[in-house]
Amino acid sequence: MSTVHPKSRRVRGAASVEMALSMIVLIPIFMYALFLDDLLRYSLDAQEAAVTTIWDFTTQDYTKALKQSGGGGSGPQGGSSNVQHNARLTYCDHESGIDRPDVMAGSNYADCEDTDHHLAVVAHVCWMNSNAKQVTCEAPDNGAGSLGGGLPGQYRSRFSNGGLIQCSARAVVENYLLPEEFLPEFSKNEKLTKKNWKQEGVAQVHENAQQGTGGEDGNAYFLKEQRMAIITDTWALTEDADISPSDSSGEMYDRTELVYTRLQPGYQTMSNHMRDFRSALTEDLLDSMMLYAFEDSPSDPYLSIHPHLANMQTPANTVDQEGSTRYFNQEWRDWDNDKNQDTYKHSDRGEWYMGCKDPESC
Repeated sequence: MSTVHPKSRRVRGAASVEMALSMIVLIPIFMYALFLDDLLRYSLDAQEAAVTTIWDFTTQDYTKALKQSGGGGSGPQGGSSNVQHNARLTYCDHESGIDRPDVMAGSNYADCEDTDHHLAVVAHVCWMNSNAKQVTCEAPDNGAGSLGGGLPGQYRSRFSNGGLIQCSARAVVENYLLPEEFLPEFSKNEKLTKKNWKQEGVAQVHENAQQGTGGEDGNAYFLKEQRMAIITDTWALTEDADISPSDSSGEMYDRTELVYTRLQPGYQTMSNHMRDFRSALTEDLLDSMMLYAFEDSPSDPYLSIHPHLANMQTPANTVDQEGSTRYFNQEWRDWDNDKNQDTYKHSDRGEWYMGCKDPESC
């Protein structure tokens, strides 16, 4: 007959108690770790929405006002821009990893209509709360890139619509896993987490999200607002610079005309002298109507720019002046050594800039 020493029984009993206590501690720690992991991931998703959207503004055409989508929600002018509208469609499910524009149904967007992103076991993230903010972008602040008065300031105010643009996002997260209290008989009913919304019904996640409140006594977690700003104001031309002296419109002409006729201090004096000279010329020598028909007036700019194409078409423009005649618009030929023309013929660069077919290798 075998016997078990009382001391061995005490050791095994103590080990069982320790195991039970360890499980009581480890299980909540594991659950909290899952919840904190979700909070971190949702915070990074909100940060991505604000940070990446701002860079889409760098590719806009700032010779015009931002293109408006007619949608995208209320708020500042940036809220109805195409950039923000598309960003909201991308991030309406809070992340960009699953984007399904190929299954759009009518005017509804799949990412926004599907509810699979509401099925998180641990927590639910949502934009739909008065204290949350779906990705929102402000209208360009022109004053941030102001160059003051004078020629640069007037030029910029006329031809650029860029400036400081800010985008921001803030999400609310609600608990659907953790118990609000743990061992209340030992914790004096102290709440260890915000409200557990699972009892309200998983199908009501959007209604629950709208009822979430922040603050120390709130029932939901409001993530820190994520903000990103950038100054973008390219002054770039968006039309090909291909203009003849007879043209009097287009981006290149309008910009040159502004500087030449309105922003040069000596322009008015020159114009007055030109009119006096013209008056004296037509009074004594020429018929004024004939002069009007053929003259090149210095009061207007005359531009000549034509790209040199790969088919060996020379850089020249046609000028209608007592007939149609083509003129070089650069030092293509100087009838001495014709260095520009000769360089082109011997460079074999074709249509490649500086002869570099692979920009990365040059």
